[in-house]
This record gives sequence, structure tokens and C-alpha cells, in this order.
Amino acid sequence: MSQSTRLIKRRIKSSQNISQITKAMEMVSAAKMKRAQGLAVNSRPYTERMYQVITSLSQKAKSQTEHWLFKDPRQNFDPKNEFKVLIVLFSTDKSLCGGLNTNLFRGLEKWLKNMTIEMNLPPKTSLTFVTVGRKAKDHVLRTGRFLMAEFSTMGDRPHFNDILPLARLISEGFKAGEFQMSFLAYMEFISTISQKLAVKQLLPIIAESAAARPELTFEADYIFEPKANIIFEALLPQYVELQLYHTLLESLASEHSARMVAMKSAHDNALEVVDQLTLEFNQARQSRITGELLDVITSRMALE
Repeated sequence: MSQSTRLIKRRIKSSQNISQITKAMEMVSAAKMKRAQGLAVNSRPYTERMYQVITSLSQKAKSQTEHWLFKDPRQNFDPKNEFKVLIVLFSTDKSLCGGLNTNLFRGLEKWLKNMTIEMNLPPKTSLTFVTVGRKAKDHVLRTGRFLMAEFSTMGDRPHFNDILPLARLISEGFKAGEFQMSFLAYMEFISTISQKLAVKQLLPIIAESAAARPELTFEADYIFEPKANIIFEALLPQYVELQLYHTLLESLASEHSARMVAMKSAHDNALEVVDQLTLEFNQARQSRITGELLDVITSRMALE
């Protein structure tokens, strides 16, 4: 065996090993993807109903009170003061998920570039970030933005209690006036092969947004006991916790879907490389055999 054929054979062996590894990772990701997709899809009705209830309550309670949870902070805001916005950014902890994180960060930067104009924010607007996922943390630090806190150990099977410290941080910070608005930024799960950037306002809950989504409104009469404000104070942490947990599930579903597709693509590419190298190996071996036969025939003819 010549040196060239030995080199090709080593490359074939390496490509076969890569194909086996990526196939195993694809199967693991497929199992995780199925579970994550089910959790994300099944949690959507609860999140929608919580939003439905709290916005409906706010509309009914307007005659009794104007709770700060629903006030638009942009109205009557002194432009001389600093308007603080909190961005809760969800990403993956690991790589090997295709262009998921790249699309997330590219879309987020585009949204941030136009945020002040599109959201009609005051000129002196500052951004504070809280990240869920190591890749989000790395991006925030790389871009030189202020990182208030980071959560990077949620795992593939997060429990509802895992989100409570983050929810408490946001709820208490908003009540204390540490920031005026809060947004969630993550990759929303659409299908196995499709995920898109979603940036949604978490706090305050703008009551007018319910009118833009009539499918979430319903007619009901409420009696507030003892007071509407007390009810809203109790609903705030529950609302934030549910929204954050659902966002985490959506992000995980997107991650495992993207990783499964990426590993399948890598496995298919490795098999194509094996086929191509096998063809090159056979051609090289055939060429070597043909050359040896020609040498034998030439030597015999010379002897005759």
C-alpha cells in the first residue's frame, strides 16, 4: 500500500468515527428535543391564560385604581432622568447547535439599534442585562454592556423552582424602581427546523395590549376583595415566574431542535466525505494495480 492510499484510508477512518459520534449526538438531541418541544407547547395555554386573566383584571379594576404594574413609564417621564431598561437574554450553555446563537445575537443587536425609536423611549435610555445561558453572558461581556446577573446552570430538565431566583430578582427590582421596563429576548420555537427571535415586554404589563389581541379577552364580572391592589401585588410574582419558565422552555426546545438538525447535517456530511474518500481510495488502488501490471507486461516483453 502506497503512502497516498494509507493517508486516504486514515482519513476514511477519521470520517467514519466523526459520523458515528454525530449520529449518537443526533439521537440524544432527538430524545431531548421531543421532551422539550412537548413542554414548551403544553405550557403555552397556561401562559396565555395568565396573561388573559391579569389584563382582564386590570381593565375591570381601572374604575377603582390605577396600579403601577400597568402604568406606561414613558408617559410623563422627565427626559432629564435616566430611563433604565432591563433585558433578560436567554441562550444556550453549549455550542454545536448550528446558527441558533448567531441568529439570536444578530437579531437582538438589530432590535436594540432601533429600540429607542420604535419603542418611543426617552433619549437617556440605559440597558442592563440579565442572562440565562453561557453564550448570552459571553455576548453581553464581549459587547461591553452592563451585566447585572447571570444564570448558567438551568440544565436540560429545569424545574419550576430553578427560575424563582431570577423571577424574584426581576419582580423586586421593578417594584423598587431599579428599572422602568423589562423585556425577554430568546429564540422562540416554531418547528423542528425553524426558530425565530422573540423580544417581548415583560414589565410593566401595558393594558392596551389586550385590545390588540382580542382572542385573549373575555367578558366577566369581578368582585375585588379586599382591594384590587392587593390582588395585583400577589399576581405580579406569579405572572413573572410563569412567563420566565415558559420562555426557558421555549429556548430549550429551540436549542435541542437546532442541535438535532445540526448533528444530522454533520452526520450526513461525514457520510458524503466517506463515500468520496472511498472512491478516491479505489481509484488510487486501481491506478497502482494498473501501473504494476504494466511494469510486469513491459518486463516480459523486454525478455522476449
